[in-house]
Order: sequence, then structure tokens, then C-alpha cells
Amino acid sequence: MVAFGLKFVFALVAVSSTLAHPIHEVRDIRVVGRTTSAVVRRQESSGSEFTAIVEGNAAFKASDPALLKKLADEGQEPPFMFLGCSDSRVSEGTVFGAKPGTFFTQRNIANQYQPTDPNSQSVLAYGVAELGVKHIIVMGHYGCGGVAAAIASAPGANVDAANGAVQAWINPIRELLRQSSRPEIVTLRESIKGNTTVEEPEITDPGFRALVEENVKVGVGRIAQDSVIVNHYALLAANSTGTVERRSGEGGPAGDVFIHGWVYDIENGEVRDLGVSVGPPGKAIPPAPFAAVAGAAEKATAAHQAPAQTVHARCTEMCKSKRSFLPKEH
Repeated sequence: MVAFGLKFVFALVAVSSTLAHPIHEVRDIRVVGRTTSAVVRRQESSGSEFTAIVEGNAAFKASDPALLKKLADEGQEPPFMFLGCSDSRVSEGTVFGAKPGTFFTQRNIANQYQPTDPNSQSVLAYGVAELGVKHIIVMGHYGCGGVAAAIASAPGANVDAANGAVQAWINPIRELLRQSSRPEIVTLRESIKGNTTVEEPEITDPGFRALVEENVKVGVGRIAQDSVIVNHYALLAANSTGTVERRSGEGGPAGDVFIHGWVYDIENGEVRDLGVSVGPPGKAIPPAPFAAVAGAAEKATAAHQAPAQTVHARCTEMCKSKRSFLPKEH
């Protein structure tokens, strides 16, 4: 009896170790006992959570192998630096249909630029001084979860490490909400003033959309005032002959750098220009490639004041865009 027990345990261990093996082979396993045996049939998975990205990578590799080889051999010289949100719906490569080598990228929650953030500043410095990017794009998007969380009530006690990190990061947007004099934001601020609990706003809320836009404008201003850009513009002014090389010495002399503020609409894919572009003193700023956000506030207000949706439709819309960073018990 003891021998049978030992054999049975050995068989179970063999099955467990085989099933857990990192090499996922699809094969049957025979379990042999003292008087009987059985076959454990492995089930081939009908799909994988990685299937889509594996297939996507295969298609990508086959799309333009010559370009990949060229970039590997010659290095990168992207014309654009992109500062965007980490939101999975606003990838710059997807939104602009861009090929590798187009964007030098920095993304974070709510597309913020903080001069005290070494990550963002190092990207800016390398992009300007080493790679010679010509255009820096700060792009926010309507329905931004980071901006929405900055409007909603801050979490109370028992904030965990993850939530604390996010709340600290979006705090500058909370301050922008408190200080902005833009009418739509003032209206939003007054509407939630004194409320015990403030929920994240609807994507069509005019104040929410305005705060997204103002956050982009703040980012453009901070980049324009950063020492990296100030020094670069001073270099250009002193270099009237065009002979001073970029720090890397590659790709010719230091060139003009323009900073733009855009906003992306996740509901229809449109990109709009916020009209806050900055360039070297005395240099004409290139025309914006996208239409301006003209009348956006009026359109948003009209949509927000339209006949009320059904509860189901409203919840469906909010669930699509909502990215709550607050504790569930909040």
C-alpha cells in the first residue's frame, strides 16, 4: 500500500512538473499506477492574450524591412519630438500613421512637462542638442483620465503607494484648476465648489475639455522657458553665420526649433491646433498643419446642454473614457 502511494505521488509530481514546464509543448501525458494507468490530454489553447501583438509584430516586420535596415545602419534623425499622454488610445505612431524614425517620444500621465522631472528634460535635451529635432509637439486629448482625476475629489486616508504616486503627479493640474481664469474652467470650479464628493466629469463637459487644452498650453510654456530651449535659442541668435554645430556634431549646424500645442479628440480621431506655437525670436512660425480649436468651447457647451441621455447611454459613454485613479471605496 505504501509502495502504491509513493508511485501515485510520484506520478502526480511528474504531471505537475511537466504541465508547468516553460516550454509549452502540446502533448499527451501517460500516468502509470500500480494496477491502472491514465492519459492526461493537453488542451491546445485556442488563443493567447499576446496573439494580437505577435501578429502585429509579424506584419510590422514585413511592412518595410529596408527602412528598418536603414535606420539601424544610419541611426535616427527624427524631425519631431512628441510629448503626449500615456493613455493607450493616443499612441503617436497610431494617431499619425507614422513610420519608425519619425518621433522622438516622451509620454506620461496627462502629457505634462515639469522642469524638475529629469526624465522629460533629458528627452528634451537629447532631442534638441543631439538629434536636431525641428518641431516639439505637446499633445493632450479630450477624455484624459489624468485631467479627470485632477478634477475629481482627491483620495482621503489610506492612500497606497501607487495611488499616492499618481496623485502627486497630477497635483499641478489640480492647481491649474484652482487658478485658471478661463470661463469654462471657472464655471466648472464653481459648480463643484463645496461638494463633499466630486466625480470625474463627462467627456463632453466644457470645463473638462478646457482644462485639457490649458494643460497643453502650460506644457508648451514650460518647454519654451526651459534652459534647454533658452540656451538653444541664444545659440541660434549668436550663430548668425550658421556654422555652430549641434553638440553631437552630426547632421549639420544647430537649427530652428518650434514648439506646438495640439489636442486630440479620441471620439473622432481629429487633431486640432491650440494656436500657442513658439519659435526662435525673429523667426516665422510654420503654419499649423491642423485646423484651430475655433469654437470648440461653444460646441462642447451645446453638446453638454443637449437633451439628457438615457441612463444606460450616459453610463456607456462614461465607461468608455473614464480612467479613475481614485480608490474604489472613494
